[in-house]
This record gives sequence, structure tokens and C-alpha cells, in this order.
Amino acid sequence: MRIVAGEKKGFKLKTLKGLEVRPTLEQVKESVFNIIASEISGAVVADLFCGSGNLGLEALSRGAKKCYFIDSLRDALKVVKENLQSLDLNGKAEILRLKLPDGLSRFEQLRDVNLLLADPPYGTTLATQFLQKIAREKLVREGCLLIVEHSGKTKISFDPKSYALLRQKKFGQTEILILRSK
Repeated sequence: MRIVAGEKKGFKLKTLKGLEVRPTLEQVKESVFNIIASEISGAVVADLFCGSGNLGLEALSRGAKKCYFIDSLRDALKVVKENLQSLDLNGKAEILRLKLPDGLSRFEQLRDVNLLLADPPYGTTLATQFLQKIAREKLVREGCLLIVEHSGKTKISFDPKSYALLRQKKFGQTEILILRSK
């Protein structure tokens, strides 16, 4: 797995060993970031269920101002820290250990985020749960762009009064939702 574009293009990222974390495939990541290219420069990003930090690191490489890396796995956040150090991006990042989606209520900086990247574990209802929690508690500001990766086999539901669906794209077994908060 590597950084696809931007200042750190080509850098090979460390990943978490084992099957507990499933990184976003490079083809999927490149396609998504090309779609949202105009939203990245200067963005404040939150990478939820961040795993090795693949998505947030790509955003920083492409010009995001800051990224919050959030996961519940201590080992995953250790890998994120190593990747940030190797890329010399520590000054543009904060690492938070939170159980998601419940911990989102304690993440006060979420209101500053204008690009939210989420790649919850496949085969769970976590994508629907965090979208519902964000909408119910109004945790993000209006106009925040949300990118949600999930298994195409899993139905994701969200309130159309809270989110506008901008795009939905399938890549084999992976599906990407691009939403804008209302």
C-alpha cells in the first residue's frame, strides 16, 4: 500500500499485520480522491476507523491542512504514528483512540472538520450507526463532505434530511458513498 498522489506520492505505508484491519485498495482510493480533488486542499480531515491511516495520509499528501486519525485499536494507532513520523507529517495530525461511533460525542473538534473519511469494518452496521449518530446529535457542520467505504453486500441507511447523496460508486465488493451534510 502506498501514497497515490501529492507531495508524498509513492511512499510505501506500513500496515497492521493480520486480518483485523482491511486497507482501502489503491484503485479505490485513487478514484475517490480524484472525485473529491477540489475539496482536499486546506481541508481539516477526520479519518474514522483509520486503521493504518491510509486515507488520512493520502489527504495530507494531497494538501489537507490537518487530519485527525481515530480508531479504537491501539496497534492500529501505533502504525499511524509510525507512518506520520516516516512521512514527516506529525505537525499536521492528531491521533485519538475512541470507540466508534459512541466516542464521536467526545470528539469536540469534529465541528471543525470539512472532510470526513470513514472505512468501518465490513460486515457490521457501524457505517449506518455513525451516520445516524452524526445526524441525530448534529456533530458535523453543514456542508461537511463525508466519504463512506463499506461492503457492497451491506445496506447503508441514512436520513436524506441530514445528508445529500452526491455519488455512489461500486468497485467489486466495495462501495463508496459520497455525502454532503445538510
